Amino acid sequence: MAGILGNDDSLASKAAQLAQSVVGDDESTGVPTVQILLHDFHLRGIPPKAGIAGAMQELKTGLKMYRQHNTIMAIKKLSPVVAQAHFFTMDPEPVFGKLVTEWVDKLRQAGGKVIYDTVADPHIIRALQKAGAQIQQPDSPKFKLKALI
Repeated sequence: MAGILGNDDSLASKAAQLAQSVVGDDESTGVPTVQILLHDFHLRGIPPKAGIAGAMQELKTGLKMYRQHNTIMAIKKLSPVVAQAHFFTMDPEPVFGKLVTEWVDKLRQAGGKVIYDTVADPHIIRALQKAGAQIQQPDSPKFKLKALI
């Protein structure tokens, strides 16, 4: 992992802690969890240290992370029917779309009605729409995406 994060042992340690908090598929047949997260941070212009620190802080306030294949869903319950979610992926679009559909179906079954994200990523929007979500303008300036599921 030091190769991915340079020579910063503290950052590598925090990245390893973050990766250990992810539930689901292990890394034995895919991309390391940290690499999936760092890939997303890079795409969004977030320095690795800031991205890892932000995710660690969110874990302390209720964020849960689940992995299937090379995709991670980070989700935080905001109310019984509302969640903040973000998808990190290195899977090809068909696999990613299938996973998002599965997770959205599980959220619906659990009574979820709305998903918010602080990022309006076109890749995520397409996957949510394929899962049957209706994309709307967010009603809070904190979020860039609102999906009715």
